[in-house]
Amino acid sequence: MRASSKHHPGLVLAAACLGFVVVLVDVSVVNVALDALRAAFRADVTGLQWVVNAYALVFASSLLMAGALGDRFGATRVFMAGYAIFTLSSIGCGLAPSLPALIAWRLVQGIG
Repeated sequence: MRASSKHHPGLVLAAACLGFVVVLVDVSVVNVALDALRAAFRADVTGLQWVVNAYALVFASSLLMAGALGDRFGATRVFMAGYAIFTLSSIGCGLAPSLPALIAWRLVQGIG
């Protein structure tokens, strides 16, 4: 454990909890928005399944690598890089002009 995290254990806990809440909200919001996405992109069920599953597949795969990356580059750096990737890809999802673009951004979002 680094000295900075020893001095602010409450801050470390808050950041970890925020990361967990962001993932839960993201999954919930996408499921709630599926009907609107279907209408906006004239998507079929298969396309909508990819919107949900693209994120889940990459997120699960990224979790396996996150520990090793944290050990190599530092947990704080990896955590903040994940937040940055997630935030930028969320903007990409919001601006996606088509269903394939949305699915691509969801794949990137899963990395974060």
